[in-house]
Amino acid sequence: MRRFFLVAVLAAAALPAAAQPNPFKARKAGIKNAQIAYTMSGDMSGTSTLAFDGERTARRATSTTKMMGKTSSSDTWTLTTPDSIYTADLTKKKGLVAPNLAMYMAKAYEDLDGTSRKRLHQNMQDMATVLSKAFGLSGLNSGEKIGTRIYAGQECEEKKFGSFEVCTMTKAPIMLHTKASIVCLNYEETATEVKLGAVPGDAFAVPAGVVFTPDPHLAKGDSTAIGFVTYLASQQLADSLAKAKADIEAAQAKAGNSGEPGKLTPEQQASMQKACDTLKNMDVGKMIADASNQALKGLADAVKNAAVDAAKNEANKKIQGIFKKPKIPTI
Repeated sequence: MRRFFLVAVLAAAALPAAAQPNPFKARKAGIKNAQIAYTMSGDMSGTSTLAFDGERTARRATSTTKMMGKTSSSDTWTLTTPDSIYTADLTKKKGLVAPNLAMYMAKAYEDLDGTSRKRLHQNMQDMATVLSKAFGLSGLNSGEKIGTRIYAGQECEEKKFGSFEVCTMTKAPIMLHTKASIVCLNYEETATEVKLGAVPGDAFAVPAGVVFTPDPHLAKGDSTAIGFVTYLASQQLADSLAKAKADIEAAQAKAGNSGEPGKLTPEQQASMQKACDTLKNMDVGKMIADASNQALKGLADAVKNAAVDAAKNEANKKIQGIFKKPKIPTI
């Protein structure tokens, strides 16, 4: 499920800067408490529940997924608080706890200069374009408004991002309907019951028997967030995305000029299977940590090089002082 959440957030963040100045800033809720029940259908079937109290959300999802001929089952639990995120595999009784990077990312974004902010939004739009081209999701970053809908008696605003549709509750940042249709998976999650009012305390209780360990990729929340936002705003990412778009366009042009239209070659099928597996098994924490480390390393190298240059300049000044031209006395 988190892979679709990631893409939905990416698409929302890809809106123009004027429409969303800080893509990491949390939206204030108009309601304090809610409980929502969902059903999942399509290639992923099952049920899920969500508890919300204004600051915390707890989600439980039990599902069976059929993707590219493979079937897998999962039973997961996630708790999000202002400072932490807990994720657990209830079958394996194992979980991870990581800092909630949202507030750190929002702060890191505010610390960027105007040029970097503009590049960050452009890079996010280009990310959406790359996903669009790679998986055939035309118009992923268009953010087309479909209108308002009613699910389980509650109003939500529905938007379309290519083959993704999300309907967000008008009173709170809660999705009442999510729909995704890509080459390897068709998925839909719909709210069937919404209860407003006090949420039982045990709705946020940690499941019994689950052992949580710190997420090794996200140990330092503030520095990781700074590194990741810096990476999103970097020229390096802009160059990588430009190359990715060019490579995808070249591959698609080549595929369009050979083979039977509408039929994938064995090589294309293998490539699509690999892409689907990557999407299914995406480790968001590792992705953020890797990007953050790469950006921080770049910053460290820049600081180191600047220090070396400064030291060289200082050394040159001293050398020049030693071998300075002698002063000729005037007569």
